[in-house]
Amino acid sequence: MLNKIYTVLFIVYFLISAPILVLISALLFVLLLPFDRKRKVQHRFSVFISGQYFFLSPFCRVVVKGRENVDRRQAYVITSNHQSMLDIVLLYSVPLFFKWVSKKEVYRIPLVGQLLWLHGDVCIKRGDPKSARKMLQDCADFLSQGLSIMMFPEGTRSKDGLVGRFREGAFTLAKSGGVPILPVAIDGTRKFSTGNGGWLNARQLFQVTIMPPISAEEVAASTVKELQEKVHKLVCDEHTSLLAIDAAM
Repeated sequence: MLNKIYTVLFIVYFLISAPILVLISALLFVLLLPFDRKRKVQHRFSVFISGQYFFLSPFCRVVVKGRENVDRRQAYVITSNHQSMLDIVLLYSVPLFFKWVSKKEVYRIPLVGQLLWLHGDVCIKRGDPKSARKMLQDCADFLSQGLSIMMFPEGTRSKDGLVGRFREGAFTLAKSGGVPILPVAIDGTRKFSTGNGGWLNARQLFQVTIMPPISAEEVAASTVKELQEKVHKLVCDEHTSLLAIDAAM
């Protein structure tokens, strides 16, 4: 019964609040763009948007570990596993200014797509080599400005909740940009919306672990394949630990 009540209240609140919050974000864009070319205010507002949805869910908990591993003066390629669309909201808990790399299809989702556009995030069309090259160039430009890039190396959401195979794009970008890689593991977003008879899980634990970065020196000295394998193992191992914590709750 709690899940049913929570789901109805969450959906009603979301349908009322989300258009208003996107409109405010659009107004910030219009008013501040001449003074905020990197759109950092937009990012801060999205941190607020994501935080208030979790804060207003009284039985849900967000646990973030590893903030001490982040140097806010440093640009990173941030790599995270991918479980659901809610990952986009949860990962705003990483204390960095970053640009998302998102599939073109995500930009077509109402409200979400508009926010990504307002942020000036990076769009990629799957299976299009020209789009992939433009994505890498756009990301390199942001890295050179001191902004981090957030990517899902799996390329799509996990079908079973486990960490899938990583693609090479994020690691190619880190090498070409000469920047560290910041591995992140998350858990809880998939379980929030599946396995409950179609209802949201009112008592969900969301976990984010920010692991120590792989230095720019190690990135430069390693092959793309070596980086791919190392980060994949780090994320898989940490995700296994997060699953154990969730099961014990």
